[in-house]
Amino acid sequence: MRGIALIAALAVVGTAVAGCGSGAQHATSTSAAADVDARSCTGAVGVMAPYGGRSQDDTTQMNWARVSLDKFNQEHGTNFTLIPANVDGNPTAGKRDARALAANANVIGVVGPKTSTVTRAVGPIFDAADLVYVSPSATNTTLTDGSLKDFYRVVASDAKQAPAMGTYIAEHLKPKTVLIVKDDEVYSQDLAKGLKASLDEHGVASKTIEISTIQSDFADVVAQVDANVNVVALPILDATQATAIVTALEKAGKYPTFIGGDALFLDSFRAPGAYVTTPAADISKDPSAQEDIRLYQSIFGEFDYFGAPSYVAMEVVLDAAFEVCKEHGEVTREEMVKQVPKTHLPTSVLGTPIAFTPEHEFKGASVHVYQAGPGGFELVQ
Repeated sequence: MRGIALIAALAVVGTAVAGCGSGAQHATSTSAAADVDARSCTGAVGVMAPYGGRSQDDTTQMNWARVSLDKFNQEHGTNFTLIPANVDGNPTAGKRDARALAANANVIGVVGPKTSTVTRAVGPIFDAADLVYVSPSATNTTLTDGSLKDFYRVVASDAKQAPAMGTYIAEHLKPKTVLIVKDDEVYSQDLAKGLKASLDEHGVASKTIEISTIQSDFADVVAQVDANVNVVALPILDATQATAIVTALEKAGKYPTFIGGDALFLDSFRAPGAYVTTPAADISKDPSAQEDIRLYQSIFGEFDYFGAPSYVAMEVVLDAAFEVCKEHGEVTREEMVKQVPKTHLPTSVLGTPIAFTPEHEFKGASVHVYQAGPGGFELVQ
């Protein structure tokens, strides 16, 4: 599968980085200190993200994390390594791999998990092991309620995304009735609940239907779209399913306006004219991110919007590790727990500085609205 081929290509990342030049510096607020041999700054970063799955986009997060790590090593002279944990939305698999990462004394931090469900499941394991974990895409509001002590994220939570989606629908899509299609994953449940509340506040009528994450026939969704439903909201996890819903409705001669959440900010969401809300900006339009994009494309051949926060999540872990190494001569989990909340990246490929609130939220996080067009997604708000 394409995902497996891309992971095999990771072996050449370091060589590509070595030849790319310094270019736009998204790296960090730090530089090698004279009293520390950067080559002694070692440790492994676990990356809990899928690869080789059912969608071509399944490998994007893993690939971006690897590019970030190898570029960091090249620019700082460090010797950090990566341990992949092939986990998508399965909490059982997540717990298995979380235990393995926690038991590996070389692991100093984790990028991931991808989903909110897995994050909730593995969080207690990482917390017990004093292992910080920085997610590029777990947006469930309750993940930062204090129950997960070492969890951070580099995207806005659903507490911001849901109202942004509801407001955009109310103010721009001229809704009569909105059909909210949610799945059984925590991310979807939380986003759909927040969206319903936002639509209620705006006085917009809505109704909700739940699908399974493994569902492939969507006749039940099609049946819900009557003459009064002119907007279908898709706060669901899988872009392939979302595309199948759009296709099923079109085959039935029904053409509502579609809007999805950040999980659909992917080229594999085939729905021209559809809108998506996302905490992550389209970095393909950022001039300062072009070197990173060229590096990614030179190795993996294609660029996708969804994975860039993984690059930043890896930067957060490595920046903290480098600071700990400079101060203590080695990287320990206990010092990582103290350092990550103090991390500040003055720039990033997301086009904004990176820092955290006391609740471990991405400080200053915002939500954007894009529309799918023939040339990709275009920013509309």
